[in-house]
Amino acid sequence: MPFRYFKASNSGLKALKWPESTLPPDVAAIAKASGIKPDNFEVTTIAKGWWQSEEYSLQPVWQVKLVQLKSEATLSFYLELTEQKLLSQERTVEAYQPDFTPQHLQSGHSLQALVFEPDPKTTLMAESLELQALTELLPDAAYSLVELQDLEAVDGGFMLSGPYVKVVDLVAPVNPSPVLSNDSEWRRHDEQFVQVMAYYHLDKAQRHLQRLGYQGPSQIFYGPIEVDARGGTSDQSAYSFRENRILLGIGGVPDGEDADVIWHEFGHGLLHFINNSDKGGDSGAIGEGFSDFYAGVHSFRDPQGQVFEPNVMFNWDARFGNRKPRTLNDQTAKYNPNYRYPAHQWVKDTLGDQLWSTPLFQGMRQAFVNHGEQAIDDFERLVIEAMYGMGAGIRMDQLALSTLDMAVRMYPNTDYGAILQRQFDHHGLILDPIELTNSGVIKQQRGAIDFNFAIQNLAVAKLEAVSFSFYDLPEGISVSGAMSPIAELLAGETKEVLGQFKLDLGTNLSCGQQLALPVDVRYTSDIAAINNSQLTLDVTIGEGKTHSVSGQGGDLLDATANDAGLTREKGVSNFHLDFSQLALKVKPNLTLALDIEHPHFDQLTIKLTSPSGQQITIWDRDYYPRKNFNYSLPNSLVDIDWSPIIGESLTGNWQLQIVDHDATKHGKLLSWGLSQISEYTCSQPDVSSKPDPTTIQKPSKSGGSLGWSLLMLSFAYLIRKKFNMEQ
Repeated sequence: MPFRYFKASNSGLKALKWPESTLPPDVAAIAKASGIKPDNFEVTTIAKGWWQSEEYSLQPVWQVKLVQLKSEATLSFYLELTEQKLLSQERTVEAYQPDFTPQHLQSGHSLQALVFEPDPKTTLMAESLELQALTELLPDAAYSLVELQDLEAVDGGFMLSGPYVKVVDLVAPVNPSPVLSNDSEWRRHDEQFVQVMAYYHLDKAQRHLQRLGYQGPSQIFYGPIEVDARGGTSDQSAYSFRENRILLGIGGVPDGEDADVIWHEFGHGLLHFINNSDKGGDSGAIGEGFSDFYAGVHSFRDPQGQVFEPNVMFNWDARFGNRKPRTLNDQTAKYNPNYRYPAHQWVKDTLGDQLWSTPLFQGMRQAFVNHGEQAIDDFERLVIEAMYGMGAGIRMDQLALSTLDMAVRMYPNTDYGAILQRQFDHHGLILDPIELTNSGVIKQQRGAIDFNFAIQNLAVAKLEAVSFSFYDLPEGISVSGAMSPIAELLAGETKEVLGQFKLDLGTNLSCGQQLALPVDVRYTSDIAAINNSQLTLDVTIGEGKTHSVSGQGGDLLDATANDAGLTREKGVSNFHLDFSQLALKVKPNLTLALDIEHPHFDQLTIKLTSPSGQQITIWDRDYYPRKNFNYSLPNSLVDIDWSPIIGESLTGNWQLQIVDHDATKHGKLLSWGLSQISEYTCSQPDVSSKPDPTTIQKPSKSGGSLGWSLLMLSFAYLIRKKFNMEQ
């Protein structure tokens, strides 16, 4: 039964009006956009909707739902309003159909066959089994004899078709499903071997889900998955969301020889069945990471898979050619909420696929150590359950909270929740719902002063019984005072803590010195595990004087290409500004403000040259999810190493160079500038801190007594991210 609900809104919708004069698409337009012949579908609904583009702007669209007659499927299409061009399509999973279950296709006919289970390297526990396996025969010990269940009887034998999987021939190379007259002993150099592999593993995967409890009204997949085990000559496999089909490539080592590949593609189908709106946000990396986790768990169930390369994905298929296997143990992967994580995309030295699979898989392994075999099933269930109800645009931090909450709800008497929280915390996937801000400029250099600050609830639901304590303060610094807990802090609300604490600065601080004061914040919420934030309240002694200069922007020169489309000459744009203040040196707090528009930032290299000629790389063809880039750097999005120019003269001519490496995409530098706090002034000890109206925020009147809306806990983080980075 469902227990989770949440409410989200886009305030931009209130200002938008639908152009009423626009006519909905007719059957001919729908057929053209969808690629389905008019006599092969029936339209069920045409509705007005709004489409969020990659730039987060909203545009009106038509949402067309139809039933495809052959092969039967319910589909949704999003069409651009005027030209009625296709923006997106998805397969719609209908409610459970009690008039049909896969059991209706159970024939009771079984045959035996040879397969890899899970793969030859794991079975033989042979790390040296590499390139020679492409041509040499493998020993009998590399194969496992298994039962192919519920085969469809036809004239002359049995087909690889049953209640959960149907082996078909969809694309070249032509390779019809074989007819089995008796037990088979096809091996890897026989074309039929990968077809047997596909049937066995997909059938096993479906039956495994039923064993986990997904049967009857909870059935996942209402009909057989179609699979072409020789589905293309490339070294690539794919699950088709629209047709509920899997294509396994035969390039290199045929993908159908590696059970990891088959279970991975099945994982895509499983996630899509649970959430057929899994697009936008971090859905790409989440889909890949979950599918890697699911395939990795299958291999881990093999006793040898628990000791032989347990963290390696595709350790048969991906060992050959120029491919590299993914890992399920990327301990360096860190989440950055400023980015989206598409499939297979490296973001600031982190592969998004591994960022999501690692905490799930390593959490499962730790639970296995603590609780044995049962923990493997438990982890699969809680990870699957956490994905229900997520919708489109979901981010990893939101799904991490859902998964953590599910662990506590489903298995309250285990340490699964604690294990997952440690895993998610290590990768930065649990975002704090609390932010603290110093509410005044501390002009005093020594002695005791009133210490005022503000606390903001970044979630969209209330926190209760919020209390503070300071700990591990710098030597010579102390905080005295106490306050009653804040009874409730509503969604998005900011409250000031005034006159409750005294900050004793001691006698050894210098003007301009920066302090980091650790604060322990405790509160209650509907998620038992989310009740504490250990934050840092940053304090600067003195009032800073900022020196800044702005430069002019302009159009960026695009690269040029030859007739073949290859870059012939890079586009190099140089911009200059003169920092005319006298006798100033470069300090570590130097900031560079950039406002650039470009559709693909992975085409750009940005460098800043100081008056002495020293060049600093700001950006070098890195991934960035949007076309608008307007930040003060460095920040959590872009780290800059100023050390080569610290102490040099700030005064003189600075050059900003932007190099465009690829043709056809045009951009513009809207503005840029440099700024630096070069000096601080401090008052005498008897001058207390005074509120700074630019930083004090009044309590919000929004919010309410909603229960903890766990899916939306970090949405407010995204709303404030630009402000924070500009600070």
